[in-house]
Amino acid sequence: MLLLNKSIFCAMGHDSVTFANSLGEAVAPFLLWVRSTGFFEAPVYMSAMTAVSIPLFLWLKRRLRANGTLSTPRARVDLLWLTAYYGLCFLATNVLAVAFKTLIVEELDYESRVWFEAYVGPLHFYIVSAILAYIALLLRARREPLDVVLGAYVQMALIAGYAVGVYRMMNEPFSIVDLTTGVGGLILAAYFAIYNYDLYRRFLATGPRVGQG
Repeated sequence: MLLLNKSIFCAMGHDSVTFANSLGEAVAPFLLWVRSTGFFEAPVYMSAMTAVSIPLFLWLKRRLRANGTLSTPRARVDLLWLTAYYGLCFLATNVLAVAFKTLIVEELDYESRVWFEAYVGPLHFYIVSAILAYIALLLRARREPLDVVLGAYVQMALIAGYAVGVYRMMNEPFSIVDLTTGVGGLILAAYFAIYNYDLYRRFLATGPRVGQG
């Protein structure tokens, strides 16, 4: 068993790798193999996972048409929700790749070691779990106790997301060509507001339930 944060020699990549936590050590062979393919390079994993997100979205779209979530006759409103729901698929696939990537210290986007490096990967796995909970909520299109639990779980993730967005807007420079700056925080906050409204109309708004006519 490897010790926490112990560096090991990667024969395939010919370099030393430091795992951020015990989870990284547990899946070390998989991480080392993926890293040796070059998949963790941003252009590579983003292209691959974005390609995966497209059939996932098409499947989700068909299911949401069938359960009435996207039954609105107003095309512009439909387009808004289709865009938001594709965002879920895009985030689910790309954040999953980042979750595995950040289990390796050398793959973190920091110039030096940081105290929270052990939590970056698990945080991204948590984000993926919240997205999956949201997708389950969309597919079920109900207001049963399980849906309330799923909605509360998603809401907690959205609150954390707002905090991240506000932090980035207040502490990072704004650049329209670099979405990792404060502009990215603004975009995140806007997307989260749309998802929050979706939760509101499902659980709190009066009138017909979303997906139930």
